[in-house]
Amino acid sequence: MRRLSMALLVGASLAGCGGDPEVENQEIISNLTKAGFPANDIQVFDGAVYVGRDAHVTLEASREMLQSLDGSAEQYRTTNQVGTGVTKICVNPTAAFNSYSNLSQGLDLAIANYNEQGLRLTFARGPTTGCTANISAETTSGTGGQAGFPSNGMPYGVFYIGTGLDSYSADVNEHVITHELGHAIGFRHSDYYNRSISCGAGGDEGDAGVGAIHIPGTPTTATVGGSIMNSCFRSTETGEWTSSDVTALAALYSTVGGVASCSDYNVVSYRGQNGTQIRCGCGAVGGGSVWGTDLYTDDSNVCVAAVHAGAISTAGGTVVITIQPGQSSYAGTTRNGVTTYSYGAWGGSFSVSGLTPPLSACSSYNFVSYRGQNGTSVRCGCGPVSGGTVWGTDLYTDDSNACAAAVHAGVIPASGGNVSVTIQPGQSSYTGTTRNGITTYSYGAWGGSFSLSP
Repeated sequence: MRRLSMALLVGASLAGCGGDPEVENQEIISNLTKAGFPANDIQVFDGAVYVGRDAHVTLEASREMLQSLDGSAEQYRTTNQVGTGVTKICVNPTAAFNSYSNLSQGLDLAIANYNEQGLRLTFARGPTTGCTANISAETTSGTGGQAGFPSNGMPYGVFYIGTGLDSYSADVNEHVITHELGHAIGFRHSDYYNRSISCGAGGDEGDAGVGAIHIPGTPTTATVGGSIMNSCFRSTETGEWTSSDVTALAALYSTVGGVASCSDYNVVSYRGQNGTQIRCGCGAVGGGSVWGTDLYTDDSNVCVAAVHAGAISTAGGTVVITIQPGQSSYAGTTRNGVTTYSYGAWGGSFSVSGLTPPLSACSSYNFVSYRGQNGTSVRCGCGPVSGGTVWGTDLYTDDSNACAAAVHAGVIPASGGNVSVTIQPGQSSYTGTTRNGITTYSYGAWGGSFSLSP
């Protein structure tokens, strides 16, 4: 399987502002060395200092790395994080960036990746209003990306994506852009201590306690496909978070209870960003004005609209807001104890739905206990798949590891995903094969089987 490097440095011009750039770079290198970065991982390209081959380090960021902070020397985040004063980060693509369809689509998907997590930070595609921080999305040559770390409580202000990525899928572009935005808000490579895990070659980027701080609840070892923040990526990436990525995001940037209050969002400021989704929470729902049915004007009270739509009860809950185009008219109706108003033409709308509960892990099911219930399907989730014993091909013995079997069947990648396990009759024999990096075993007669589908 081909692996693509995130490193895209040569040809990028990132000149520092103010002072003597050479003197500033000497201080940056000195600070990084003191912070524990190996000398052979600190590189200067076109007058700018980089670590890990794709992370630009400013003078301010290097100084912050010398500040003391409790933590172990494992992985995942830098000392620097985005401050609480930043609530809406606007990502502003250049005209050149927008001219590449897969880069542009990848940006939309990456923004959705973050917004679907209900963080205290939201991302929006600019230009738009209400921004408390801005990041420029620009192009460079090659097939990869580069960005930098936060400083002074602000995200890094620019990332570069190689135009060669336009020949890859939108999902691969989603993956790379999500990765570079991760650097911009303070994430290190998850395999910083051994780049060969995802790149096939390369050493340690530096294991200082202030430079690579382990996030509790995440793995201390990396695997291929185990994180969007791996140093290098594959041409088969789906662009979706892994379970450890979600844990890391929540640890750094979640709100109390995991989602921000819907009242914290000015939905009008997202006008035109159709399809953008925001997950947020509603307390006990009282009064508020709402115009429309199913599609609501973007100045409507979100939580009251959610009750009207049947997404939540008046007791409250978590909802997903989806930005929609403006309509020529809105019809008022009475539903679920809420009466909405009619209105004429309005420039922006939203729809609102309830939050789908997360699927139970496939490992929590004993599929042998379903034997004989042929045709029954169980929907469940798999995290990153690193092993497991499986017998058969396409039809697997019902004591096989369902997630490893799903990778073998090509239903999910090794990074995980959701699957449907369908109970099937026992077979007189099972044939082992090697597919998608998984080798299964042959076996004779067995009393129950299952098949897998997306």
